[in-house]
Amino acid sequence: MPTPDLLQRFFTYRIMASLRATTAETAVQSARAVIKGGIRIIEVPQSTPGAMRVIGDIRHQFADEVIIGIGDVPSIEVADRAIKANAQFATLPYDNTRVVEFCRKHHLLVIPAGATPREVALLAERGTALVRVFPVSSFGGAMYVGHLRRALPSVHLLAAGGIDLAEVTTYFRAGASVVAIGSGLFPPHADDQPDFEGLTQRAQQLTATPRHY
Repeated sequence: MPTPDLLQRFFTYRIMASLRATTAETAVQSARAVIKGGIRIIEVPQSTPGAMRVIGDIRHQFADEVIIGIGDVPSIEVADRAIKANAQFATLPYDNTRVVEFCRKHHLLVIPAGATPREVALLAERGTALVRVFPVSSFGGAMYVGHLRRALPSVHLLAAGGIDLAEVTTYFRAGASVVAIGSGLFPPHADDQPDFEGLTQRAQQLTATPRHY
């Protein structure tokens, strides 16, 4: 799918689930659970065991029904493996020019991170259509997103890092184009066995969140 069309789907769905799992099998099952609950954008952090297998399995099962990508890409090597696994996008933990250029060359939607207004503005000037504000909770949360939007009204922001379910609406009201939620959706379990039914219910709660203000 061409990147512009894929980006438009980000702006339509607006909620990204960032998987938290200790095994590849749990990651796949968790992804299925939140997809059942209506989530349509899935990020698989590159630190997830068997991350590339997880991406491949979900792509094989759901095809273009779901957008799935690799998260926190630190290098070209990881980006290349993700492309070969059929990932549709890559998020970066910071601005890495070499990785950004590699992803663009291979038509992989890349979402690099910035934190300060200068970092966000520079990414936008270099053609970044969606900037990841990360870790957003450490910089003031939704209030900080609001400050960035007022300073840079033409820049689309993906808020990520430390966001709880109850805060998602606040981020949309502040002007976030997309909100990523990880541990707030996938809480840790002592036995490493998630409550998949509970995951589906939380995903349903998320997808019922008003997203247009």
